[in-house]
Amino acid sequence: MPGKIGGGSFKPKLSPAPSLSPKPQNTVASSAPSTSTATTSKKRPLDAVDGSASASGSNKKTKTDAEPKDNTTEARLKRAEVRAKRRQESSSAVDASGGRSGVIGTAQGFQKMDPKKDGKQRVETPFGPVNASKFPTTDPAFKITSKKKDYGKQTVGGRYSHLVPALKSSGASDKDIATDLLDALDGGNPSVLTDDKSKNAAAKLTAIMNVSEPMRVGGSDKAGRAALRMVQDGKISLEEAFTGTNPSFPMAVKPDYMRRAVNYEDKNYRKAIETPTQFDKIGGYMSDSSDDDS
Repeated sequence: MPGKIGGGSFKPKLSPAPSLSPKPQNTVASSAPSTSTATTSKKRPLDAVDGSASASGSNKKTKTDAEPKDNTTEARLKRAEVRAKRRQESSSAVDASGGRSGVIGTAQGFQKMDPKKDGKQRVETPFGPVNASKFPTTDPAFKITSKKKDYGKQTVGGRYSHLVPALKSSGASDKDIATDLLDALDGGNPSVLTDDKSKNAAAKLTAIMNVSEPMRVGGSDKAGRAALRMVQDGKISLEEAFTGTNPSFPMAVKPDYMRRAVNYEDKNYRKAIETPTQFDKIGGYMSDSSDDDS
């Protein structure tokens, strides 16, 4: 039975695998909040702190006194990596999916699998099916491939430099293509990526960016989705986002370029890298939730 990535929460079950399709087969039921711990007690007002506080105010810091959060692209991706590591270390089904339903939640479930132990998986994306298998190398991620028979015998390569032209073969604008790719993550139906070749490319891109890439660098999928939002907003083109020597999504080059761009370990590199295109803007297009959502 094929695995799917879609509207339901991830339920850890290696056979069948989780899926990326809009219609889930397995869900994690959310329990209602318990009322047994309800209490009528109220917090003391800030100006009533034991009598030891001076008349001018409390001796406790208010939230407004806290240091502002660093929301640079690098800082946000470092936090995303920490959350990704927590999910990998958790055995909870809800934690494995980051508490999310839909494509992102189920993709996070796939990320907990080991391609070399769990073997080949069939993954249903909103654009069509792909296969996830192990690389014949030390690459820890799933290798994403597709079958011609599923896409009218239309083949598409697995590199971003292959995927972008195939997406654009639909004749749609970059903005509309990005919108289709983003809407599909929330269960939306494609409106412009409907021909066999562009659907093949969209299925591969969805799986590569949301399943494979974060298996290489935790939380890097957030940068990919942010790059798509920038395309949707007209700030960059699909080529600038995913192709060339310094794309906005560094994983499109290689994991080491991403690691150098973010500098997760705050190293002092002797030689600077070429800065990814508008990388300083990526953080502003990442999701606002403290959880690792889309």
